[in-house]
Amino acid sequence: MNETGPPLPVDAQLIRSCMVIEDENASPKKETSSSNKISKKSKSVLKNKLQKILCCAVCLELRRSAIYQCKYGHLICAGCFGDILTESRLQNEIASCPVCQSTISKDLCTRNVAVEKTISALPMTCPYCLLQISPESYKTHKKCLCEKRPTICSNNLIGCPWEGPHYEKHKHQEQCKQLSANGYDILQSLNDMDEESKDEVNLYERIFELLSVDKFSYHDLQFKHCTMEDKSEAYETSKFSAFDKLWVIHGYFKDKPSEFHYQLSLKGTLDKPLSLHYLLVKGPYSEMEIKPKLCQFTFQQNSLDGPFETLSLWYHSDSLKSFFQAKRINFRIFLFENN
Repeated sequence: MNETGPPLPVDAQLIRSCMVIEDENASPKKETSSSNKISKKSKSVLKNKLQKILCCAVCLELRRSAIYQCKYGHLICAGCFGDILTESRLQNEIASCPVCQSTISKDLCTRNVAVEKTISALPMTCPYCLLQISPESYKTHKKCLCEKRPTICSNNLIGCPWEGPHYEKHKHQEQCKQLSANGYDILQSLNDMDEESKDEVNLYERIFELLSVDKFSYHDLQFKHCTMEDKSEAYETSKFSAFDKLWVIHGYFKDKPSEFHYQLSLKGTLDKPLSLHYLLVKGPYSEMEIKPKLCQFTFQQNSLDGPFETLSLWYHSDSLKSFFQAKRINFRIFLFENN
């Protein structure tokens, strides 16, 4: 049915959708295979319709985060809301709703708790197999049932370094070389694992030390799709301010879908060298378990772009591509100025 006039407010659209559900349940009919197919199809259509109603007006994603609305009821997820406010502040402009252009701010906008609760009741997408799972079963599926969930070899305690999707675990363990390894090889593997553990401890100790420096900053950012001049696919964040400078992060997949590289760049000029430590970690509203890597670079007037670093997950890196299928990817960056 084609409608004319302005779109209904979100709450009105939700009420109308719920009325459709009640109408379907009010008059039960004799179940047949054809009616079951129609019922499943109508539920799928209704779910897609709800997702379109409840999605963020900026990224068009269904975000399980705080949801803000302008005075006319248009929805913006917390990540995009923060991006809009930051960009407008850097450009000395008044932030506005991307749909109706009304002025938005933390004081003028309110959270829509009803929409947040509705979204939390909708099926969730597994980041590994991309199946739609009910919220009640999501954690169990992700940790115990998903055949593509990241896992390690059962012989890890005797030095096997294998990591991979669960459906490959049985095949690997039948051929695991660690079972036939001699004592020297096992000891060498355990020593390598011990060195990795020491490196992780040193990393966190170094991070704790950096948290005590006079100048440090952190920002919640989003990687957004963009197209380069050569039409290749890339990712970029909005500009953000740190240490009275403007920065941006670029990223792209290199060679394999599992290798994502990112670069911190300074936008502007420098009067003197600026030495920084920085690291990317998991952001709020994100399920991407980033493995921290502390990076260091001295920015100078003739070197405003840092080196490309590799973004890694704690487990099975092949799943990295699935996270980037979203239109925007949330993460957090910490920056520390070296004295």
